[in-house]
Amino acid sequence: MSLEALKKHIEELKRDEKNSHGFRAASSFLMLEHVDLMIRHYESEKQTDKGAVLLDIFGVLQGLFVAIDALYDLAIGLTQYKYHININQNPVLHELKYIRNDIVGHPTHRTYPNGGTGFSMFAHDELTKDKITYKTYIYSKNKLDIKKKDVHFQTLFDQYHIEKDKILEDVYAYMIHSETDTNLPEKIYTLYETLSLNQLKEIEQEFKRIYELKEDSSHRFLWRASLLRKSILWQSDDDDLKQLILYMAKLQASKLYDMALDLENRKGKDLYTSIPKILYSFYKFMRKHEEEALIYLEHLRDYSHPLFKEDLEALLDLKPSKDAEKCIQFLKAQKDPDLAYLIGSVLRSYRPKNTSN
Repeated sequence: MSLEALKKHIEELKRDEKNSHGFRAASSFLMLEHVDLMIRHYESEKQTDKGAVLLDIFGVLQGLFVAIDALYDLAIGLTQYKYHININQNPVLHELKYIRNDIVGHPTHRTYPNGGTGFSMFAHDELTKDKITYKTYIYSKNKLDIKKKDVHFQTLFDQYHIEKDKILEDVYAYMIHSETDTNLPEKIYTLYETLSLNQLKEIEQEFKRIYELKEDSSHRFLWRASLLRKSILWQSDDDDLKQLILYMAKLQASKLYDMALDLENRKGKDLYTSIPKILYSFYKFMRKHEEEALIYLEHLRDYSHPLFKEDLEALLDLKPSKDAEKCIQFLKAQKDPDLAYLIGSVLRSYRPKNTSN
């Protein structure tokens, strides 16, 4: 979908000193146009001089990095929410921020929360505008880990255009959607109580129909619904873990409820789910080791993050209690990024002490 279809809505947004949404959307719209120009130029200009190739690579990686932010800000500026965008579910674009940090951000010296340092180097002989290869050398606890990465730029561009088009379509559908009250929030409230798979399927289909979403939409409501489905189907023989899984399922249902209310500008009930004993034990462990452990929570819901495993090991090195360790080991055992996200999110929800006093 072309940006042009949204131009009228951008121009109609009020821009004043009392509300930032108008300028936010306008700035994002302009930046997305600029990045489209950059990509077209990158693809059309054949370049073999190494210095010129490097300049183009640095520019287009930074441009794509900014474009992702612009998509979020465009959605927020036009709709007030980021519900229509979820770039992290695209594995190619999810990796973009790591690639950009390795190459453009801090290639000569990156520091990591666990005390490690990293350095990235291009394979100079393999450097072209189509593909680059680089290695990152990470030193941590007197150990060297070398990670090699190939970056294919056409793949990056293709995935960016696919995600951008889906997001623009969803935002446009929302902008022309007639504001109306539905009974979706009430149905989701019942779903919160029952956790019925059949009811979840009906709600998903109704949501797509009401907001005119395609099957491949990146809308966060549909993503949360998929997480809820996995939570409902998740099985464990351990009673403590069963309670944790139930808590995570209820949490996703409550997020769907809040989202449905927001999209209709309505207020509803507060859906509160008691924290299970095993999760409370983890929070208690965090409170005891907060000063050194807090930094290790940041990446726990991102299975593909380079520091995901290292941060888990760092938490285990702090000798957590039996129940707290069970939480960490439960996350460590996951192979499905969505299940890792669910566990990592509730661990990351630990609220640190108020240090302002």
